Amino acid sequence: MAEPSIEVLHHDDNRIILMVRGYHVAVVNAIRRLVLSDVPTMAIDFAYFYDNNTGVHDEIIAHRLGLIVLKSDEALKKYKPPEECRGAKETDRSCYVELVLEDEVPEDADSGRYVKAGQLVSSDPDVAPVYPETPITYLAPGQRLHVVAYARLGRGSEHGKWSPASVSVLRYTPVIHYNSEAATPQCLECLEAYPEVRKLLESGGKGSVAMPQLRRTSGLLYCAEEACRGALEVEYDRDRLILEVESTGALRPERIVLEAAKRLEERARRLLEELDKLGGDRQ
Repeated sequence: MAEPSIEVLHHDDNRIILMVRGYHVAVVNAIRRLVLSDVPTMAIDFAYFYDNNTGVHDEIIAHRLGLIVLKSDEALKKYKPPEECRGAKETDRSCYVELVLEDEVPEDADSGRYVKAGQLVSSDPDVAPVYPETPITYLAPGQRLHVVAYARLGRGSEHGKWSPASVSVLRYTPVIHYNSEAATPQCLECLEAYPEVRKLLESGGKGSVAMPQLRRTSGLLYCAEEACRGALEVEYDRDRLILEVESTGALRPERIVLEAAKRLEERARRLLEELDKLGGDRQ
């Protein structure tokens, strides 16, 4: 196994792709799973309806409020984790953030309008909707909506609305072995969906190239086994793991991976502590 290393292949506001070397796949896969299940974010937990004569029931609007993505980067430092807020009242400002939504359309209005997430007034400006244009419901003339909602930190293992990632994928790095001399027109036609690989076969040479940017290789495997026999072979480097995480927007993607790694470290530490109590040998 190679020396442990982590290389950033791609990073922007919503996505991070890492090449991880020198770590067992079980360790990196544990981080992938913890990204979805254990990294806390803010989401609306419950709501009180004081007025709602729209065409949508309270329960449906409450469900939509719960799915609104809330900014959570600062919340991780300011609010207690969910396990410390069990049984807490909504007035406990170390656990809950209040978000108020109040809107109405006069009866004599020419038309109605959509109520959007950006209209939620938060008691903490650091906990606000990430996508303010998210529609919640429609108000027709003469309709009114008044809701007071409460958000707290939670984890994806409790409900998907608290999961900070929409994508968390781990895969091996594809390695392409190619021989241009054996490429046929049928082979090149089969590779239309893989222009990088087709370019290799059109180059006139042969060799091996690692292509971590290839995300879906089932079609490539088909071409290698059917139309490109002798010209193309695909294998997977199990020592070069590609971890890809896409954020919902609640947390920055690098923060998500960092928090997941912390959770894994914390669980390992607790396991070692329990083994010590039993007189276990760490060796």
